[in-house]
Amino acid sequence: MQQRDEVRQHVISVASKLFHSQGIRSVTMDDIAHELSMSKRTLYQLFADKEELLLACLEHHDRAEHERLTLISQRAENVLEFLLPLFVSKMKEMDQICSSFFADVMRYPRVMAYFEQHKRDNEDDAVEFLNQGKEQGLFREEVNFRIVVRQLSSGMEMFQRNSLAKEYSQRELFENTVLVTFRGCATPKGVSMIDEFFKEYTLK
Repeated sequence: MQQRDEVRQHVISVASKLFHSQGIRSVTMDDIAHELSMSKRTLYQLFADKEELLLACLEHHDRAEHERLTLISQRAENVLEFLLPLFVSKMKEMDQICSSFFADVMRYPRVMAYFEQHKRDNEDDAVEFLNQGKEQGLFREEVNFRIVVRQLSSGMEMFQRNSLAKEYSQRELFENTVLVTFRGCATPKGVSMIDEFFKEYTLK
């Protein structure tokens, strides 16, 4: 059982890299099996189809991301000290993933259902966390973060359904939606922190 789990994790690791670098549609189960030096029969014994494998890749990524965010939160003294490094890491991650990956994901119903459930499960925590920024004097009191969270989530999905996702990189879309939105939600104190952070980041 342990050996099977280790093999599954190796398949997920290799498949994730292929999906990210080449997109999902262009990578076949044959390609993945070849990259692993594994028979396609063995691969299908581990994952019934490409969508199941893709879903496993996304679940693995989310678990790793949760662990990483937990570590960041332990070091952060306020909401922005958590969010700003997170934004930077997200932009770096987007630079390493081909643009077609994000559009391809939307072709898989089980994956989209997973995303929808993940959003519902995490929305309350996200809103509660962002509201802490009001108490810390970083975000304006009148901001309704329930609306902000939903708007950003639906906005990124919309980009995948229209030409913007083909015209601009995921990083550009992120910078001109998420970053602009949170700066707009910030108090003068929060704006100062955001601007200073990205000034230092740009210099690096």
